[in-house]
Amino acid sequence: MQSESAIALPLVFLMTGNRPWLFFDQNSLLCKNIDSNDLPTNEHCIQQSDHLHSGPSSLPKIRRAMTLRSTFAQADSLLYRLRAAGTLLGVTDNTLRGYADHAGIAVRRASDLTPGAPAVRVFSPDTLFQLAQWRRAQHYVKAPAAGSGPIVITVDVIKGGTGKTTTSVEAALHLQLLGLRVLLVDLDVQANATQLMGYEPDLTLDEAEAYGVTSAAIVQDTFASVLMPFLEGRQRNQPVRAMPQGVIKKPFGEHGPHLIPADTFLGDIEPALANAKGQRELYLRQLIAASLAGSTPGLDLSVYDVIVFDCPPSVSFTSTAAIAAADLVIAPIRLDAFSVKGLTKLMSEIDGLDAAYHVRPELIILPTHYAPQLARIGRMQTQLNQYRDLIAPCAISASEEFPKSLDSYLPLTLQKPTCHPSKEYRLFAEHLHGRILTLAAARRRTAS
Repeated sequence: MQSESAIALPLVFLMTGNRPWLFFDQNSLLCKNIDSNDLPTNEHCIQQSDHLHSGPSSLPKIRRAMTLRSTFAQADSLLYRLRAAGTLLGVTDNTLRGYADHAGIAVRRASDLTPGAPAVRVFSPDTLFQLAQWRRAQHYVKAPAAGSGPIVITVDVIKGGTGKTTTSVEAALHLQLLGLRVLLVDLDVQANATQLMGYEPDLTLDEAEAYGVTSAAIVQDTFASVLMPFLEGRQRNQPVRAMPQGVIKKPFGEHGPHLIPADTFLGDIEPALANAKGQRELYLRQLIAASLAGSTPGLDLSVYDVIVFDCPPSVSFTSTAAIAAADLVIAPIRLDAFSVKGLTKLMSEIDGLDAAYHVRPELIILPTHYAPQLARIGRMQTQLNQYRDLIAPCAISASEEFPKSLDSYLPLTLQKPTCHPSKEYRLFAEHLHGRILTLAAARRRTAS
């Protein structure tokens, strides 16, 4: 086992000689206890350290009885040695040992899971998220004061392929590990954020068991299920009807970041906003305020410190409403000319909202796909210098690991916590954490 990466422990190991092997159905993440003599010819055998890939359009149906999972990702089988776990929490090995001894949270040993393995501590994602909340309760990390309401972060730029969804997911994940309570809202019908959080939006409830998952793994409600009742109530001047139960997903348990997923039916929001009367750009902002006032049955946003909106890479009423609702707008800018033009369009949109409604979120520019060896990167850096006061104090390096992470239905940070891009997103999240605390404090001063 390597201490610097997540240990993907399957449900069982099949020992071939002295090497552990994992058998699973072709292209799926579904482990099976199987004798080597019974291995069918259409199944694959990989070493424990290899990556698992599964395309959403080619997930094979289960042919054997096995425990059903609540997400497509095998988050429960991700286990980290001390160094990787400490990296995720941003603490030293010794500090993490102290947490494990005093937090009263069960931490497993590798020997409890695999006979003959060393008796070292191994931390699951759920354990780490519990420890993050314990640190908050002990005041080891700073958090917004109670009652300040959630800080809304909208991730948007009018350009695809800039790392927008990756930034949304990684920011939500790292902020949760920093002790904040985060809700990620997927506003893109492509639903890539939903997939990175462990859900397959294309499957139906009838197909759940055949693919080895419970009904909780199926996307049945989206943000449309939240916004449409609110719009209906506002348009008819009536109380908002109750939101559907289960609209908020908890892919990593109660203590991890929560998610309102997306699927193709999320597209119903766009015509609804386009045809709405009144200040339609402000409806998401008003929805959040109504929830904090207790006027949206079944949706209590007051329990979150941060709400992150992942927007589609196009001009839309949905994106504009998300920008208008935001305290912070993150613009991931791939260092090429086209995404810089997309930044200009975004800034123009913020100016328009300010002129019309006196709403002006703070803008943070995050350079992505950074590769110093490329000449064009230097040219784009020079072009971005005109916005230097808005640029984040860190950049995200170009990496082929990000698109691969989507295949496993897991954020890259949970798969490779000590890789360079994961550490860069940690630094960016720490910068965001400071801005969140400042904005929350300013809001409380204004309210008082």
